[in-house]
Amino acid sequence: MYLFKDLMDYIRDLVANRKLIQKFSINDFKSRYAGSFLGIMWAFIQPTVTIAVYWFVFDIGLKSAPAGGMPFILFLITGIIVWFFFSECLVNGTNCFREYSYLVKKVTFNIKILPTVKIISSLYTHIFFIAFAVVMLLLYSQPISLHFIQILYYLICLIVFLTGLTWVTASLQPFFTDILQFINVGMQVLFWGTPILWDVNIFPANLLWILKLNPLYYIVQGYRESFFGTGWFWEHPVMTAYFWGFSFVLLLVGIAVYRKLRPHFADVL
Repeated sequence: MYLFKDLMDYIRDLVANRKLIQKFSINDFKSRYAGSFLGIMWAFIQPTVTIAVYWFVFDIGLKSAPAGGMPFILFLITGIIVWFFFSECLVNGTNCFREYSYLVKKVTFNIKILPTVKIISSLYTHIFFIAFAVVMLLLYSQPISLHFIQILYYLICLIVFLTGLTWVTASLQPFFTDILQFINVGMQVLFWGTPILWDVNIFPANLLWILKLNPLYYIVQGYRESFFGTGWFWEHPVMTAYFWGFSFVLLLVGIAVYRKLRPHFADVL
């Protein structure tokens, strides 16, 4: 029962500290690129170049067929922006306790909000790329339907999933500094195992359930349905139930790991 209590306490902390989290996240976003010539522009330049490279290789070079009935560039953008947000949050969130070790050692500061600060910090760039995807759809004469409003739902899904995941990884990082290396390797596998660059229709139907075990599958497909106006989230009750069940269990695991290791952070940081 204490795990449920901790989860409710965390939600109350978020509400009580919402102004602090907002200010902290903005400062974190700015400080990430402090000292560089182009500053925060790098937050937008690098993902844009990545999109351009994948588009050139797969669409121009390999002559990829339209995916899901859409031009490849639109299919690519609407999926890869989820990956940009996920990967940035996971890496930065995992390292947050070490990065802000001076706060970890302050008894009065609620460090449980630090992974959330990293998520909100990455959200600013993500919102820009959601708008960028909308502009690209309009340039290709693709209408924005009412389905687009559920982007907010899938964004909440992604944030909840990342919150549980970063609680686990951030709590382990002070004790296992190699965890970031494992994450980087794992993300390479996860990237190609998520339908970002390829259409799920090319995958054997009898094996598709394996891909659906990946929570990012639900979110990437949901983003595309929102942008392209091809479906609502309640039309996938099994996948929706699985995702929220998985995410809820992950939150409880994250809380348990954090609760177990929190008293020892100051000793190893």
